[in-house]
Amino acid sequence: MANERKKTLVHRRTTVADVARLAGVSAMTVSNVLNAPHRVSDQTVRTVQAAIDELGYTPNHAARALSSGRSQVIGLPLYLEDDAFSDQNPGLGGFLHGLLGGLVKAAATSGYGVHVTTPTEGATEIALYEELIAARQVDAIVVLETMPRDPRLEFLSSRGFPFVAFGRTGPIQRQCWVDVDNVASMAAIGRHLQSTGRTRAVYLGTKSSLPWVHQREEGFLQEFSSPHSTQSFDDLDAVAAYVASTLDCDNPPDTYVADNDAFAVVAMRALQRRGVKVGQDVAVTGFNDFPFASMLDTPLTTARIPLRDIAGCLFSRALREISGEPDQPGQLVIAPLVVRSSA
Repeated sequence: MANERKKTLVHRRTTVADVARLAGVSAMTVSNVLNAPHRVSDQTVRTVQAAIDELGYTPNHAARALSSGRSQVIGLPLYLEDDAFSDQNPGLGGFLHGLLGGLVKAAATSGYGVHVTTPTEGATEIALYEELIAARQVDAIVVLETMPRDPRLEFLSSRGFPFVAFGRTGPIQRQCWVDVDNVASMAAIGRHLQSTGRTRAVYLGTKSSLPWVHQREEGFLQEFSSPHSTQSFDDLDAVAAYVASTLDCDNPPDTYVADNDAFAVVAMRALQRRGVKVGQDVAVTGFNDFPFASMLDTPLTTARIPLRDIAGCLFSRALREISGEPDQPGQLVIAPLVVRSSA
């Protein structure tokens, strides 16, 4: 039956109407599956996709873009400092690769592409936004690492241009954001440590004004309201020196909680150089689950940021913004705990 159906269509290009008839849905539903899958049920998506596969339907993206006035492209501007991939930022490349890979995959299922770009030397990220909007190169922009009263979000909001933020937007802006629930995720690390009998905790935080830094510390303090100490650092050598100094205390810590994997690895090395057995004498935890975390001699217990899931959520929210749908609350995503030998 399927072969006969294909033969009847061989003389012309398969259309949305053909897919709709085979799937038993309307052409609008097929269009939603292709362009806005969040509007339909998972079962409908599977039914329509099966019909698309059987008929060998290939969307005509060029025609769709021409008729809709859209580019079928999502913009991902990256503003990276010259030292973004230095020794002080290990794992950043893996983080961006995971996020970009997930975004590209999510976009491709709806016939979208992802345009990655960066400002030219001396230019600002907002100037890059202006160029993208003026040239109609993208239908929406993904904004990374947002801050309170972020000028990038204020600019896009004032222009009425669709965007989605990895990080929270302001209270008077559209809540088109996806973010890690850093508080709940770090609190889960704290509960795990306490369940193993650890009570004298040192917190190794990043010295930064980025919101996630303070959110993770808040989650830690929910579980360790009277910690051994909390410290902030902007240098890996300073982390190592401080961890080594804590071993000279009368009642040294039994656990080191870092707000990122790099600090955790530095802490482990400092402890091991002093003959401390990580995972036995003391516990060490990180946050992010960068690829190297599982490859250490003592694999690192950490919270895994689900970048592919976040990327899928970002793209779905971007489609809502492009379609002009009503505003909805932002979306928090848990970074699940990954327990390994270090804790």
